[in-house]
Amino acid sequence: MLIGSGVMCKRKKNKNRAENNMDTIIEKSRSINKNFTDDIIEFYRGNQSYFDNFDSISEIDTIEEIILIKQKYCEALESKAHYKELTVVLKHIFILLTKIKSKSQKHDSYYERALFYEGIVLGRQKKYSQSNHRFKELLIIDPINETYKNWNQSNKEENYDNTKSLVEDIAIFITFFTTLLGSYIFGKTYTTILVIGFVLFIGTFVYTRLIKKKIT
Repeated sequence: MLIGSGVMCKRKKNKNRAENNMDTIIEKSRSINKNFTDDIIEFYRGNQSYFDNFDSISEIDTIEEIILIKQKYCEALESKAHYKELTVVLKHIFILLTKIKSKSQKHDSYYERALFYEGIVLGRQKKYSQSNHRFKELLIIDPINETYKNWNQSNKEENYDNTKSLVEDIAIFITFFTTLLGSYIFGKTYTTILVIGFVLFIGTFVYTRLIKKKIT
């Protein structure tokens, strides 16, 4: 029984020590000039073991402070194009947001900001469809936000261009292949295959223009 009490006491001391260290780090973070990217990155990485060890933190105020620090770190990473690391930090933020949902008045604004940066990093990685899922959700939150509208439109156009290029490349390959080797491979059906390839190419041209018209 005494051994169990000793273990519990040690765990409590360790938890209190960790919380005190975190409080000290958060206090230091308030003196960091958050407009200087390099300062934010240096501070965060110097204390990363604390910022990334948040499973045991339950205090709402502390969680909010950590989210703010991580969001400023995300901004710094985005400016440096460190998208892989940014994705990891965003996952941390979403985990933290689940802890304060329905408990913090700031949850919705933090969530919106995290969603915005997730949309940005997906767009930078050329994952336009996934990025646009985020911006569609953001436009539900704030329908008149011009930044969200611009990203939504840009993602649509980039996704269109990628689809158009892929389909046109396939159509050109089929037409070229059929013209060059069709008579040897297809024999009497060569003309029919050539016509199909030509129709596919024209159909692709018309279809992609209709999509373009729809998104603009």
